[in-house]
Amino acid sequence: MKNIKTFESFTEANNIPVDESIQFGSYHYNSRTEFGEHSDNLPEKGETKYLVFAHNSADFYGQRIRLEAGYTIGSAGSKQYIGIFDDEAAATDAYNTAMKKPDGVLISFSMGTLYAKSKFSFQYEETNGSLAKIKK
Repeated sequence: MKNIKTFESFTEANNIPVDESIQFGSYHYNSRTEFGEHSDNLPEKGETKYLVFAHNSADFYGQRIRLEAGYTIGSAGSKQYIGIFDDEAAATDAYNTAMKKPDGVLISFSMGTLYAKSKFSFQYEETNGSLAKIKK
């Protein structure tokens, strides 16, 4: 908790605004490899599918933080892809199921459309998201 107080003191002392309205929003991918085991199910150029994933961002009294487990390098967020789905109903089922059983620090969830601009370029637009709230 001391680190959180230090972070809050730093942001206030340096007059850094914190935008509490930030959602996962949109994401651009330039590689198929980021999707790991799900890369075979990516949409073809011009097609759209649905992506569901868990991530380690959380709300701590209005501050967006990233939860970490073990030793990490850098401050990048972690994601675990739950699946890429052909229809919204299947994606919604997977999203709802995953939200019931968070795994480790991956306690927030995002679901949205994944549009293939090309074989290696994808645009993600969040349609539903759940940012976990951490309370002391």
